[in-house]
Amino acid sequence: MKRFGRPGRLWSRFYAALCLCLLTLILLQTVWVRLDSPFRPDYAMEDLSSVLASPSYTEADYHLLFLQTGLSRCAVDRLMKDPVSGMEKIKAIQHAFFADVPVTCAPLFGFLVEEDRLSGAQAPEFADLQNGDVILTFSTHSVGWRHGHAGIVVDAARGISLEAIVVGTDSTLVDIEHWRNYSTYLVLRLKDSTPEFRQQIADYAASKVCGVPYHLTAGLFSSKIPDTTDGDFGVNCTYLVWYVFQHFGYDVNGGGGHMVTARDLACSPLFEIVQLYGLDPRQWDITP
Repeated sequence: MKRFGRPGRLWSRFYAALCLCLLTLILLQTVWVRLDSPFRPDYAMEDLSSVLASPSYTEADYHLLFLQTGLSRCAVDRLMKDPVSGMEKIKAIQHAFFADVPVTCAPLFGFLVEEDRLSGAQAPEFADLQNGDVILTFSTHSVGWRHGHAGIVVDAARGISLEAIVVGTDSTLVDIEHWRNYSTYLVLRLKDSTPEFRQQIADYAASKVCGVPYHLTAGLFSSKIPDTTDGDFGVNCTYLVWYVFQHFGYDVNGGGGHMVTARDLACSPLFEIVQLYGLDPRQWDITP
Protein backbone atom coordinates (compact mmCIF):
# COMPACT_ATOMS: atom_id res chain seq x y z
CA MET A 1 0.00 0.00 0.00
CA LYS A 2 2.82 2.36 0.78
CA ARG A 3 4.41 1.62 -2.56
CA PHE A 4 1.20 2.48 -4.45
CA GLY A 5 0.64 5.66 -2.43
CA ARG A 6 4.06 7.14 -3.15
CA PRO A 7 3.36 8.42 -6.72
CA GLY A 8 0.25 10.19 -5.45
CA ARG A 9 2.25 11.90 -2.71
CA LEU A 10 4.91 12.92 -5.24
CA TRP A 11 2.31 14.48 -7.52
CA SER A 12 0.77 16.31 -4.55
CA ARG A 13 4.16 17.69 -3.59
CA PHE A 14 4.90 18.68 -7.19
CA TYR A 15 1.51 20.43 -7.48
CA ALA A 16 2.07 22.25 -4.18
CA ALA A 17 5.56 23.32 -5.26
CA LEU A 18 4.23 24.54 -8.61
CA CYS A 19 1.48 26.56 -6.93
CA LEU A 20 4.02 28.03 -4.52
CA CYS A 21 6.32 29.02 -7.40
CA LEU A 22 3.46 30.65 -9.31
CA LEU A 23 2.32 32.52 -6.21
CA THR A 24 5.88 33.69 -5.57
CA LEU A 25 6.22 34.92 -9.16
CA ILE A 26 2.92 36.80 -8.91
CA LEU A 27 3.98 38.41 -5.62
CA LEU A 28 7.38 39.38 -7.04
CA GLN A 29 5.76 40.81 -10.17
CA THR A 30 3.28 42.75 -8.05
CA VAL A 31 6.10 44.19 -5.94
CA TRP A 32 8.07 45.06 -9.08
CA VAL A 33 5.09 46.89 -10.58
CA ARG A 34 4.70 48.91 -7.38
CA LEU A 35 8.37 49.88 -7.54
CA ASP A 36 8.19 50.71 -11.26
CA SER A 37 8.01 54.50 -10.99
CA PRO A 38 6.91 56.80 -13.84
CA PHE A 39 9.51 58.52 -15.96
CA ARG A 40 11.10 61.69 -14.67
CA PRO A 41 13.57 63.41 -17.03
CA ASP A 42 17.19 62.41 -16.39
CA TYR A 43 18.35 65.37 -18.48
CA ALA A 44 18.44 69.08 -17.66
CA MET A 45 15.46 71.40 -17.97
CA GLU A 46 16.28 74.08 -20.52
CA ASP A 47 15.11 77.64 -21.03
CA LEU A 48 12.70 77.49 -23.96
CA SER A 49 12.21 81.24 -24.35
CA SER A 50 14.45 81.74 -27.38
CA VAL A 51 13.06 78.69 -29.18
CA LEU A 52 9.45 79.66 -28.58
CA ALA A 53 10.14 83.27 -29.67
CA SER A 54 11.33 82.10 -33.10
CA PRO A 55 9.00 82.98 -36.01
CA SER A 56 9.10 79.34 -37.17
CA TYR A 57 10.34 76.04 -35.74
CA THR A 58 12.72 73.48 -37.18
CA GLU A 59 12.45 69.72 -36.67
CA ALA A 60 15.19 70.08 -34.05
CA ASP A 61 13.09 72.71 -32.23
CA TYR A 62 10.03 70.44 -32.17
CA HIS A 63 12.16 67.55 -30.95
CA LEU A 64 13.57 69.69 -28.12
CA LEU A 65 10.10 70.88 -27.13
CA PHE A 66 8.86 67.28 -27.08
CA LEU A 67 11.72 66.22 -24.81
CA GLN A 68 11.16 69.18 -22.51
CA THR A 69 7.36 69.17 -22.31
CA GLY A 70 5.89 65.97 -23.79
CA LEU A 71 4.10 68.13 -26.39
CA SER A 72 4.17 67.10 -30.04
CA ARG A 73 4.15 69.45 -33.02
CA CYS A 74 0.35 69.75 -33.25
CA ALA A 75 0.02 70.63 -29.54
CA VAL A 76 2.82 73.21 -29.71
CA ASP A 77 1.36 74.82 -32.84
CA ARG A 78 -2.12 74.94 -31.26
CA LEU A 79 -0.83 76.70 -28.13
CA MET A 80 1.44 79.11 -30.01
CA LYS A 81 -1.45 80.52 -32.06
CA ASP A 82 -1.48 82.97 -29.17
CA PRO A 83 2.26 83.56 -28.62
CA VAL A 84 2.00 85.26 -25.24
CA SER A 85 -0.35 82.85 -23.46
CA GLY A 86 1.08 79.94 -25.45
CA MET A 87 4.58 80.54 -24.18
CA GLU A 88 3.31 80.77 -20.60
CA LYS A 89 1.31 77.54 -20.91
CA ILE A 90 4.18 75.63 -22.49
CA LYS A 91 6.56 76.73 -19.75
CA ALA A 92 4.01 75.72 -17.09
CA ILE A 93 3.63 72.31 -18.75
CA GLN A 94 7.43 71.99 -18.85
CA HIS A 95 7.72 72.62 -15.10
CA ALA A 96 4.97 70.08 -14.38
CA PHE A 97 6.67 67.60 -16.75
CA PHE A 98 9.92 67.85 -14.77
CA ALA A 99 8.37 68.00 -11.29
CA ASP A 100 9.15 65.05 -9.01
CA VAL A 101 5.63 64.36 -7.73
CA PRO A 102 5.11 61.49 -5.24
CA VAL A 103 3.08 58.53 -6.47
CA THR A 104 0.73 56.37 -4.39
CA CYS A 105 -0.78 53.00 -5.31
CA ALA A 106 -4.56 53.12 -4.79
CA PRO A 107 -6.99 50.16 -4.95
CA LEU A 108 -9.57 50.22 -7.73
CA PHE A 109 -11.03 46.73 -7.31
CA GLY A 110 -9.68 45.52 -3.99
CA PHE A 111 -6.08 44.33 -4.11
CA LEU A 112 -6.64 42.77 -7.55
CA VAL A 113 -6.73 46.01 -9.55
CA GLU A 114 -4.75 49.08 -8.49
CA GLU A 115 -3.82 52.49 -9.91
CA ASP A 116 -0.70 54.63 -9.55
CA ARG A 117 -1.87 58.14 -8.75
CA LEU A 118 -0.06 61.40 -8.17
CA SER A 119 -0.08 62.70 -4.61
CA GLY A 120 -0.19 66.42 -3.87
CA ALA A 121 -0.23 67.64 -7.48
CA GLN A 122 -1.67 66.90 -10.90
CA ALA A 123 -0.06 66.00 -14.21
CA PRO A 124 0.32 68.82 -16.79
CA GLU A 125 -2.87 70.25 -18.24
CA PHE A 126 -4.00 68.94 -21.61
CA ALA A 127 -2.70 71.27 -24.29
CA ASP A 128 -4.76 70.30 -27.34
CA LEU A 129 -7.54 67.88 -26.46
CA GLN A 130 -10.11 67.39 -29.24
CA ASN A 131 -13.20 65.27 -29.77
CA GLY A 132 -12.31 61.79 -31.00
CA ASP A 133 -8.90 61.80 -29.32
CA VAL A 134 -7.87 58.77 -27.30
CA ILE A 135 -6.42 59.09 -23.79
CA LEU A 136 -4.64 56.17 -22.18
CA THR A 137 -2.48 55.48 -19.17
CA PHE A 138 -0.16 52.70 -18.05
CA SER A 139 -0.85 53.45 -14.39
CA THR A 140 -3.48 50.70 -13.91
CA HIS A 141 -2.25 47.21 -13.04
CA SER A 142 -3.67 43.87 -11.91
CA VAL A 143 -1.64 41.36 -9.86
CA GLY A 144 1.59 42.50 -11.46
CA TRP A 145 0.36 43.12 -15.02
CA ARG A 146 0.50 46.79 -16.06
CA HIS A 147 -2.33 46.64 -18.59
CA GLY A 148 -3.33 50.30 -18.37
CA HIS A 149 -6.61 52.07 -19.08
CA ALA A 150 -8.08 53.94 -22.07
CA GLY A 151 -10.96 56.19 -23.08
CA ILE A 152 -12.28 58.37 -25.91
CA VAL A 153 -12.81 62.13 -25.71
CA VAL A 154 -16.45 62.76 -26.65
CA ASP A 155 -16.84 66.39 -25.51
CA ALA A 156 -13.56 68.25 -25.16
CA ALA A 157 -15.28 71.58 -24.50
CA ARG A 158 -17.03 70.17 -21.42
CA GLY A 159 -14.12 67.90 -20.50
CA ILE A 160 -15.91 64.55 -20.98
CA SER A 161 -14.51 61.15 -21.98
CA LEU A 162 -16.26 57.81 -22.51
CA GLU A 163 -14.75 54.93 -20.52
CA ALA A 164 -15.37 51.36 -19.40
CA ILE A 165 -13.96 51.46 -15.90
CA VAL A 166 -14.31 48.23 -13.92
CA VAL A 167 -16.13 44.89 -13.73
CA GLY A 168 -19.73 45.28 -12.57
CA THR A 169 -20.28 48.68 -14.17
CA ASP A 170 -21.41 49.98 -17.56
CA SER A 171 -19.37 52.23 -19.84
CA THR A 172 -20.04 55.81 -18.86
CA LEU A 173 -19.19 59.47 -19.39
CA VAL A 174 -16.44 60.69 -17.06
CA ASP A 175 -14.79 64.01 -16.21
CA ILE A 176 -11.51 64.20 -18.13
CA GLU A 177 -9.73 65.84 -15.19
CA HIS A 178 -9.32 62.47 -13.47
CA TRP A 179 -6.72 61.53 -16.11
CA ARG A 180 -4.42 64.18 -14.64
CA ASN A 181 -4.32 62.23 -11.37
CA TYR A 182 -2.60 59.27 -13.04
CA SER A 183 1.18 58.94 -12.94
CA THR A 184 1.23 58.59 -16.74
CA TYR A 185 -0.93 59.56 -19.68
CA LEU A 186 -0.74 59.54 -23.46
CA VAL A 187 -3.02 61.48 -25.82
CA LEU A 188 -3.42 60.01 -29.33
CA ARG A 189 -5.14 61.28 -32.46
CA LEU A 190 -6.10 59.53 -35.68
CA LYS A 191 -3.57 60.48 -38.35
CA ASP A 192 -4.62 62.45 -41.43
CA SER A 193 -8.14 62.99 -40.13
CA THR A 194 -10.27 66.12 -40.01
CA PRO A 195 -11.94 67.53 -36.89
CA GLU A 196 -15.31 66.87 -38.57
CA PHE A 197 -14.53 63.17 -39.04
CA ARG A 198 -13.24 62.81 -35.47
CA GLN A 199 -16.47 64.46 -34.31
CA GLN A 200 -18.36 61.62 -35.99
CA ILE A 201 -16.24 59.14 -34.03
CA ALA A 202 -16.99 60.96 -30.77
CA ASP A 203 -20.72 61.13 -31.53
CA TYR A 204 -20.90 57.42 -32.37
CA ALA A 205 -19.04 56.51 -29.17
CA ALA A 206 -21.30 58.62 -26.96
CA SER A 207 -24.55 57.49 -28.59
CA LYS A 208 -23.88 53.80 -29.30
CA VAL A 209 -21.26 52.56 -26.81
CA CYS A 210 -22.27 54.40 -23.63
CA GLY A 211 -24.09 52.27 -21.06
CA VAL A 212 -22.63 48.97 -22.31
CA PRO A 213 -21.82 46.32 -19.64
CA TYR A 214 -18.18 45.71 -18.75
CA HIS A 215 -16.88 42.39 -20.08
CA LEU A 216 -13.35 41.60 -19.00
CA THR A 217 -12.73 39.25 -21.95
CA ALA A 218 -14.52 41.29 -24.63
CA GLY A 219 -13.36 40.21 -28.09
CA LEU A 220 -11.08 37.51 -26.69
CA PHE A 221 -13.16 34.32 -26.74
CA SER A 222 -16.04 35.45 -28.95
CA SER A 223 -16.36 37.27 -32.26
CA LYS A 224 -14.21 40.37 -32.21
CA ILE A 225 -17.04 42.25 -33.93
CA PRO A 226 -20.12 40.81 -32.20
CA ASP A 227 -23.78 41.27 -32.93
CA THR A 228 -24.68 44.14 -30.60
CA THR A 229 -28.35 43.08 -30.60
CA ASP A 230 -27.85 39.62 -29.10
CA GLY A 231 -27.99 40.94 -25.53
CA ASP A 232 -24.48 39.80 -24.60
CA PHE A 233 -22.49 42.70 -26.03
CA GLY A 234 -19.88 44.03 -23.63
CA VAL A 235 -16.66 46.05 -23.62
CA ASN A 236 -13.58 46.68 -21.53
CA CYS A 237 -11.69 49.96 -21.68
CA THR A 238 -9.33 49.19 -24.55
CA TYR A 239 -11.81 47.09 -26.50
CA LEU A 240 -14.25 50.02 -26.32
CA VAL A 241 -11.71 52.24 -28.09
CA TRP A 242 -10.91 49.57 -30.68
CA TYR A 243 -14.60 48.82 -31.30
CA VAL A 244 -15.48 52.45 -31.95
CA PHE A 245 -12.65 52.99 -34.44
CA GLN A 246 -13.25 49.70 -36.27
CA HIS A 247 -16.81 50.89 -36.92
CA PHE A 248 -15.23 53.55 -39.15
CA GLY A 249 -12.85 51.09 -40.81
CA TYR A 250 -9.76 51.59 -38.63
CA ASP A 251 -8.12 48.63 -36.85
CA VAL A 252 -6.14 50.48 -34.16
CA ASN A 253 -4.89 47.30 -32.49
CA GLY A 254 -1.17 47.75 -33.11
CA GLY A 255 -0.42 44.32 -31.66
CA GLY A 256 -2.90 42.33 -33.75
CA GLY A 257 -4.81 39.38 -32.36
CA HIS A 258 -8.08 39.30 -30.45
CA MET A 259 -6.90 40.94 -27.25
CA VAL A 260 -6.41 44.73 -27.24
CA THR A 261 -4.25 46.39 -24.60
CA ALA A 262 -3.29 49.99 -23.92
CA ARG A 263 0.16 49.19 -25.31
CA ASP A 264 -1.45 47.90 -28.53
CA LEU A 265 -3.35 51.17 -28.96
CA ALA A 266 -0.27 53.23 -28.19
CA CYS A 267 1.76 51.37 -30.82
CA SER A 268 -0.85 51.62 -33.56
CA PRO A 269 0.62 53.28 -36.68
CA LEU A 270 -2.80 54.85 -37.28
CA PHE A 271 -2.38 57.18 -34.30
CA GLU A 272 -0.10 60.15 -33.77
CA ILE A 273 0.99 61.42 -30.36
CA VAL A 274 -0.44 64.72 -29.16
CA GLN A 275 0.96 64.79 -25.64
CA LEU A 276 2.51 62.49 -23.06
CA TYR A 277 3.43 62.58 -19.39
CA GLY A 278 5.31 60.18 -17.10
CA LEU A 279 6.73 58.40 -20.17
CA ASP A 280 10.18 58.80 -21.71
CA PRO A 281 9.75 60.90 -24.90
CA ARG A 282 12.86 59.28 -26.36
CA GLN A 283 10.96 55.99 -26.63
CA TRP A 284 8.12 57.44 -28.73
CA ASP A 285 8.09 58.40 -32.38
CA ILE A 286 6.62 61.79 -33.30
CA THR A 287 7.71 61.77 -36.92
CA PRO A 288 4.92 63.35 -39.01
